[in-house]
Amino acid sequence: MSSSSISINWTPMIVGFVAGLISRLFSLKTGTTHYPGYPSGYISQLALAVIAAMIGSSVLIALIGKQFTAATFLTLAATQFRDVRNTERQTLAQEEKLILVSRGPGYIEGIAITYEARNYLAMLVALLTSAITMVGGLVIGVIGAVIVVIIGEIFMSGQHLGDIVDVEPAKIWFDKGSLLYVGDVMMMEVGLPHPRERYEKEGLGVVLTPKNERGQAVLWNISQRQAISYEAAAAVGVQKDVGYPEQTPLCRMAMPAGTGKAGLSILPVDHDMNKLIRAIKRTPVLESSKWNRMTSPVLNRKEM
Repeated sequence: MSSSSISINWTPMIVGFVAGLISRLFSLKTGTTHYPGYPSGYISQLALAVIAAMIGSSVLIALIGKQFTAATFLTLAATQFRDVRNTERQTLAQEEKLILVSRGPGYIEGIAITYEARNYLAMLVALLTSAITMVGGLVIGVIGAVIVVIIGEIFMSGQHLGDIVDVEPAKIWFDKGSLLYVGDVMMMEVGLPHPRERYEKEGLGVVLTPKNERGQAVLWNISQRQAISYEAAAAVGVQKDVGYPEQTPLCRMAMPAGTGKAGLSILPVDHDMNKLIRAIKRTPVLESSKWNRMTSPVLNRKEM
């Protein structure tokens, strides 16, 4: 009997495809990264989601049908998703030149890695769901799909800054005429009188206090602080234009004391402290700021 006459049960493939697609669609939203854009970004990511779900749901059917050539082709196609990271990285890097407050290389790399990983997750969800449906039938397959999708979302949900850092409002003030402080954190020197007046009247400031050593190490990471500045500007806006560096949101560590605290100063468009604090707490902890005691000069210091 030829392979073309073999009866194929399409139910596992259909259920697996739907589960994989739903898994990807759940995460396909403009969240804290403010990406993808509308509409082209969504269209390209939707197309990749369909392809990933189709590959994951088809592999098992191809193997059971002894279509080893098809299975090999599907596996080869899956490896091409590693190019997604490079594409996203290049796109976001080009966009950095066009925005007033940049995300920073660390944030861009994190976004690119996440988009690549979520396509692989869609394939894995589709594969597991099709296997469960094949063994247990349609009802068990649907129940298994719900469980697998939920587990996948929990697995992919990363840590946020609010989990390891306390964020509190702080007063903006000047010392020695031109040194801008947020609480007890010295931020920068503002030489011109007009910007100083604007910071005193319209500026918002917060102090970030780490809850533990992990929080200290994260705050000492430069890419993480740039991501915090970007999220703050995206949440409340920023009164900044090209050529005005003193109006750039700044997140800086308390130096030279080295207490592990950080301060953030911003000239917002929307003068809403609660919105600012929520945005900072929702900032994702970047892959590049993984805990390393050597990244913080205060972690190995003995208490006096």
